[in-house]
Amino acid sequence: MIIIPDVHGRDFWKSAVAGREDEEILFLGDYVDPYPSLEGIEPWEGMLSLMEIIKFKKQHPDNVTLLLGNHDLSYVSMYLPKCRYDYRNCEIIQKAILDNISLFKIAHEKTIAGKQFIFTHAGILPQWLQENEMILGQVKPDNVVDILNTAFSAGHLYEALGQVSVYRGGYHEAASCVWADVHEHLNYIYSPNAMLYLDVYQIFGHTLQLSERPIITEHFACIDCRKAFSLNEKGELEVKR
Repeated sequence: MIIIPDVHGRDFWKSAVAGREDEEILFLGDYVDPYPSLEGIEPWEGMLSLMEIIKFKKQHPDNVTLLLGNHDLSYVSMYLPKCRYDYRNCEIIQKAILDNISLFKIAHEKTIAGKQFIFTHAGILPQWLQENEMILGQVKPDNVVDILNTAFSAGHLYEALGQVSVYRGGYHEAASCVWADVHEHLNYIYSPNAMLYLDVYQIFGHTLQLSERPIITEHFACIDCRKAFSLNEKGELEVKR
């Protein structure tokens, strides 16, 4: 399995998937809104990346899974805060996402070597699930992905996805699965009484690691490192060579 974290107009994903199109390929979202001052990638290059990735998904519909990130969602919902927003190309980006919304998901799961992996853009925090119980109902590890994707497809999840905590300048107790900062996960206390996720391993991006090294813990991996990763048949996460 090939995992592509935040793209933001970068092209590293192309070499990672070249000749491997018959494998399972998962994008973690945030295709648009590059870092012009940091990396010299212009906003329009983010727009083109989105177009290319949508086309790639259509060419390989059974092998490619596309998740949405906070940057992508900010173009289609007023509930998502804007960050490095591309005002010049916003209508084109919005149309590209909405015209192809059925190609995107919020969460994905996979069982490898008897271990359950859950993938989202920024990771699922139990506090966020509890705060949105009125929308999501009772969530368990074996149904959380289906519940999130179903609620999103029905259009019921946008407000909850826009929730941001103090870690990113918001006021909610916990941020959503497209806005959670990695430090929220690092500070979460895992215990036998936790709502989730002692038996689940989460993989997400969102929090840029300038060192280009992932944060890998017992319970999750944050891989926003400007490079692709692979998840092998043993459930081991490796940098894609």
